[in-house]
Amino acid sequence: MTILHKDKQPLSLKGTWSESHCCVDCGYNTFPGAPPRELAEYLLDRDGNVPLHVTNECEIFFVKDSIWKKSGLAPYGGCLCVGCLERRIGRKLRAKDFSFDHPFNQPHVPCTERLRERRGGGIA
Repeated sequence: MTILHKDKQPLSLKGTWSESHCCVDCGYNTFPGAPPRELAEYLLDRDGNVPLHVTNECEIFFVKDSIWKKSGLAPYGGCLCVGCLERRIGRKLRAKDFSFDHPFNQPHVPCTERLRERRGGGIA
Protein backbone atom coordinates (compact mmCIF):
# COMPACT_ATOMS: atom_id res chain seq x y z
CA MET A 1 0.00 0.00 0.00
CA THR A 2 1.34 3.40 -0.94
CA ILE A 3 1.12 6.14 1.65
CA LEU A 4 0.39 9.46 -0.04
CA HIS A 5 0.34 11.51 3.13
CA LYS A 6 0.52 10.47 6.75
CA ASP A 7 -3.16 11.43 7.20
CA LYS A 8 -4.46 10.16 3.86
CA GLN A 9 -4.76 6.52 2.87
CA PRO A 10 -5.23 5.58 -0.80
CA LEU A 11 -8.72 4.89 -2.05
CA SER A 12 -9.67 1.31 -2.80
CA LEU A 13 -11.91 0.39 -5.73
CA LYS A 14 -11.87 -3.32 -4.86
CA GLY A 15 -15.35 -4.74 -5.24
CA THR A 16 -16.54 -1.82 -7.37
CA TRP A 17 -14.06 -1.89 -10.27
CA SER A 18 -12.83 -4.87 -12.26
CA GLU A 19 -9.22 -5.94 -11.84
CA SER A 20 -9.05 -6.06 -15.64
CA HIS A 21 -11.61 -5.30 -18.32
CA CYS A 22 -10.60 -8.31 -20.40
CA CYS A 23 -13.14 -11.11 -20.77
CA VAL A 24 -12.06 -13.90 -18.43
CA ASP A 25 -13.03 -16.52 -21.05
CA CYS A 26 -11.72 -15.18 -24.37
CA GLY A 27 -9.50 -12.21 -23.42
CA TYR A 28 -11.45 -9.54 -25.38
CA ASN A 29 -10.90 -6.11 -23.80
CA THR A 30 -14.47 -5.08 -23.02
CA PHE A 31 -13.48 -1.53 -22.02
CA PRO A 32 -10.30 -0.44 -23.82
CA GLY A 33 -10.86 3.17 -22.72
CA ALA A 34 -10.60 2.46 -18.99
CA PRO A 35 -7.64 1.50 -16.83
CA PRO A 36 -7.56 -1.67 -14.73
CA ARG A 37 -8.38 -1.35 -11.01
CA GLU A 38 -4.88 -0.73 -9.63
CA LEU A 39 -4.14 2.00 -12.18
CA ALA A 40 -7.59 3.53 -11.64
CA GLU A 41 -6.89 3.70 -7.88
CA TYR A 42 -3.54 5.38 -8.52
CA LEU A 43 -5.10 7.94 -10.88
CA LEU A 44 -7.95 8.62 -8.47
CA ASP A 45 -5.51 9.20 -5.61
CA ARG A 46 -3.20 11.33 -7.73
CA ASP A 47 -5.66 13.32 -9.85
CA GLY A 48 -9.03 12.91 -8.15
CA ASN A 49 -10.57 11.28 -11.23
CA VAL A 50 -10.17 8.43 -13.68
CA PRO A 51 -10.40 9.23 -17.39
CA LEU A 52 -12.82 6.96 -19.25
CA HIS A 53 -13.33 6.79 -23.01
CA VAL A 54 -16.36 4.87 -24.22
CA THR A 55 -16.18 3.87 -27.89
CA ASN A 56 -17.83 1.52 -30.40
CA GLU A 57 -15.33 -1.18 -29.39
CA CYS A 58 -16.71 -1.31 -25.82
CA GLU A 59 -18.83 -4.09 -24.43
CA ILE A 60 -19.48 -2.64 -21.01
CA PHE A 61 -22.86 -3.49 -19.57
CA PHE A 62 -24.63 -4.56 -16.42
CA VAL A 63 -27.15 -7.38 -16.46
CA LYS A 64 -29.63 -8.17 -13.73
CA ASP A 65 -28.20 -10.04 -10.74
CA SER A 66 -30.10 -13.22 -11.67
CA ILE A 67 -28.44 -13.30 -15.12
CA TRP A 68 -24.95 -12.61 -13.75
CA LYS A 69 -25.40 -15.33 -11.13
CA LYS A 70 -26.07 -17.84 -13.94
CA SER A 71 -22.65 -16.92 -15.39
CA GLY A 72 -20.94 -18.44 -12.37
CA LEU A 73 -18.87 -15.31 -11.65
CA ALA A 74 -19.10 -13.37 -8.43
CA PRO A 75 -20.03 -9.68 -8.66
CA TYR A 76 -16.89 -7.91 -9.91
CA GLY A 77 -15.30 -11.34 -10.20
CA GLY A 78 -14.21 -10.55 -13.75
CA CYS A 79 -15.59 -9.31 -17.03
CA LEU A 80 -17.35 -11.24 -19.76
CA CYS A 81 -17.98 -10.15 -23.31
CA VAL A 82 -21.49 -10.60 -24.70
CA GLY A 83 -20.64 -13.83 -26.53
CA CYS A 84 -18.99 -15.50 -23.55
CA LEU A 85 -21.80 -14.50 -21.17
CA GLU A 86 -24.29 -15.97 -23.64
CA ARG A 87 -22.31 -19.21 -23.82
CA ARG A 88 -22.27 -19.44 -20.04
CA ILE A 89 -26.02 -18.87 -19.61
CA GLY A 90 -26.91 -21.00 -22.63
CA ARG A 91 -28.90 -18.43 -24.60
CA LYS A 92 -28.78 -15.08 -26.36
CA LEU A 93 -29.18 -11.99 -24.16
CA ARG A 94 -32.43 -10.03 -24.43
CA ALA A 95 -33.19 -6.40 -23.60
CA LYS A 96 -35.00 -7.39 -20.40
CA ASP A 97 -31.78 -9.01 -19.08
CA PHE A 98 -30.05 -5.62 -18.69
CA SER A 99 -30.22 -3.28 -15.70
CA PHE A 100 -31.32 -0.13 -17.50
CA ASP A 101 -30.93 1.99 -14.38
CA HIS A 102 -27.14 1.66 -14.79
CA PRO A 103 -25.51 4.49 -16.80
CA PHE A 104 -23.54 2.10 -19.04
CA ASN A 105 -26.80 0.53 -20.27
CA GLN A 106 -28.34 3.75 -21.55
CA PRO A 107 -29.20 3.75 -25.29
CA HIS A 108 -26.90 6.69 -26.06
CA VAL A 109 -23.77 4.94 -24.71
CA PRO A 110 -21.53 3.75 -27.59
CA CYS A 111 -20.93 0.01 -27.81
CA THR A 112 -20.35 -2.87 -30.21
CA GLU A 113 -23.03 -3.76 -32.72
CA ARG A 114 -23.88 -7.04 -30.95
CA LEU A 115 -24.31 -5.35 -27.56
CA ARG A 116 -26.49 -2.63 -29.10
CA GLU A 117 -28.63 -5.32 -30.75
CA ARG A 118 -29.04 -7.20 -27.43
CA ARG A 119 -29.87 -4.00 -25.50
CA GLY A 120 -32.47 -3.10 -28.08
CA GLY A 121 -31.04 -0.19 -30.06
CA GLY A 122 -29.15 3.00 -29.39
CA ILE A 123 -26.34 4.78 -31.23
CA ALA A 124 -23.52 3.09 -33.09
